[in-house]
Amino acid sequence: MKKLQNKPPPGAKARPLMPLVIAGPCSAESPRQLLETATALAATGKVDYFRAGVWKPRTAPGSFEGMGSKALGWLKEVKQTTGLAICTEVGSVKHVEEALLYDLDMIWIGARTVSNPFLVQDLADTLKGTNISVMVKNPMAPDLDLWAGSIERFRHAGVRQVSAIHRGFFYWTKSLFRNHPWWHIPTGLKERMPDVPVICDPSHIAGDRKLVPLLAQRGLELGLDGLMIEVHPEPDKALSDAAQQLTPAAFANLMEQLGERIKNDSHHDNMLEELRAEVDVVDQVLIWALSNRMKLAGEIAGVKSSQKMPILQPGRWQQVMANALSKATDAGLRPGFVKQLFDHIHHESLSQQQAPGVPKRKKSGIHSIFG
Repeated sequence: MKKLQNKPPPGAKARPLMPLVIAGPCSAESPRQLLETATALAATGKVDYFRAGVWKPRTAPGSFEGMGSKALGWLKEVKQTTGLAICTEVGSVKHVEEALLYDLDMIWIGARTVSNPFLVQDLADTLKGTNISVMVKNPMAPDLDLWAGSIERFRHAGVRQVSAIHRGFFYWTKSLFRNHPWWHIPTGLKERMPDVPVICDPSHIAGDRKLVPLLAQRGLELGLDGLMIEVHPEPDKALSDAAQQLTPAAFANLMEQLGERIKNDSHHDNMLEELRAEVDVVDQVLIWALSNRMKLAGEIAGVKSSQKMPILQPGRWQQVMANALSKATDAGLRPGFVKQLFDHIHHESLSQQQAPGVPKRKKSGIHSIFG
């Protein structure tokens, strides 16, 4: 069984021939399903840990919430039959106690659980004095401090093998991805905690099996230390997250492709589509922000009208521009570009605030005042 290992220090050229790989179905559905999947995965020789959800935290009650504790026995049978190490998600002290009872090799803490520091501390306290490995998924929100803090709680409890899982972050509107990757968060975690391995979970980032290979490759090229991939013998019949699971054959093919790319050190294959998809999501964020800014401008217009205030407030605008230019410099953006952009935004904002029948102010008028 491959141990979770850290990457060489920055600047070192050595890289592993294949990252640590965790694979298995989203949910444990039956003994047959688990054993069939595990046997196929073990045959590839590429899998280090077999994963399956026993307790499934769902957004709404009434959804399939896992088979519960009895599925731990199925996982133990997988370990005894195939020799694969086994892991599952835990979300309560009772879950941890039962996972230890069934001799699991590793557990992971889910995104919803990580968002609750009280619960994370309870789980960490329960794990004191044990030898089990722990993986900590990122929280739902892109909060690096919360993620790092959860990891620290387990390390302070004496858990010797703690790693992180990047599964993407909640995005409030329709996107190509189920969870947006925001790659700067996991790479930021690696910079802050270089001794903590970070595993990429392309299945949960994608939400669509067609995107899994692309995201897996992207994660490895950014220096993440391994992969967690969902695999099901009949994905379309899966009781949870059917759309994002691969067949064992598709998984084996992906491992071969990744193995060749890593061996040949081909860092730039097939990235254009994934990068464009990220740009599309950021563009949606820009449109959302601009739309809401204009709605706020309309509400401000109502307040100004009730107070008989002039629409144009030069002092306020100078304050806004100074703040924007300061943040632009910190973010590495050209001040001239940001100034021009905010001038256009301000012009449109004033246009939104004009009372019916009042002539629209020309763009050059704003530029002559603040340019």
